[in-house]
Amino acid sequence: MIFDQIFTLVKRYVSIKHTKFYMFINVILLSIIIKHVSRFFSNKIDEKLIVLGAYGGQAFIGNTKYLFKFLNEHSKYKIIWVTKSKYLNEKLNREGYSALYTYSLKTIKVLRKAKFIFLTHGFEDVLPIDFSPKTIVILTWHGTPIKKINIDDRRLLMIKKWGIRFRLQLQFHQYIDYLLTPTRGDLEHKNLSSAFKVPLNKILNLGYPRHDILFNKDREFVKSLKRKFDISEDFDKIILYCPTFRDSKTSSFKISNKDLKNLDDMLKETNSLFLLKGHLFGKLADHQGYVNIRNISKEVDIHELYLISDVL
Repeated sequence: MIFDQIFTLVKRYVSIKHTKFYMFINVILLSIIIKHVSRFFSNKIDEKLIVLGAYGGQAFIGNTKYLFKFLNEHSKYKIIWVTKSKYLNEKLNREGYSALYTYSLKTIKVLRKAKFIFLTHGFEDVLPIDFSPKTIVILTWHGTPIKKINIDDRRLLMIKKWGIRFRLQLQFHQYIDYLLTPTRGDLEHKNLSSAFKVPLNKILNLGYPRHDILFNKDREFVKSLKRKFDISEDFDKIILYCPTFRDSKTSSFKISNKDLKNLDDMLKETNSLFLLKGHLFGKLADHQGYVNIRNISKEVDIHELYLISDVL
């Protein structure tokens, strides 16, 4: 489709990915095209259809991953995962699940008639279509704000301005119906309400589906996770380091080769393994050549890493 071609073309030029031009093409222009195309499809709701997506459509992780698996096992709804990754789309379908590649007319058709849509980051998890007024969109989100985010972040004013100009309804409060949170405190709820411009009664403190796995104390399950990540049982300690998101996409915490060498020596002495899950800082350091330091892909489910780690 035309928006798939535009997205692929823009994505090739890494040097412009963090510019306002890229943001305009990737968010505003694509949204204009997709919203107009979606209006040609019926918005008659299928009461048994649930659609889920995560991480901008790039990975199978987070709250929606665990909800997706639970619903497939315990409900009679039609459950569909939407992803921008062709590899992930094929993998899920091979495993017996129902998945759709994001940039297809079939995906727009499904999104238009879904009764429920669950997201972790926003419309970019699926597509910025013109949702049916009878569709219930639930943002599970993925944390509690301790800094200014979304509406409260002035760096996002450009998207807000153009979104209003073209009546795209890209702001969270314009298309989500409920926001999920694990917190019960008034301050956290006020922060969320301010950041997403949703009323307090639309914030549901029902917990996060992704947290349930942390209560799994079965040693065999933990061992299976270690096998999945090819981690030996012989290590005395597994240390997980995972710096969090920064909008600037830069880190002031530099790691030199000398630091890595000292760290690796200490890890060998203590028979420990150091896992580096860098989020946006996946290339924070050149860890190659160090046996006891391992870089973990940003697509890996961090809750599985929590279970196998001794130190965070």
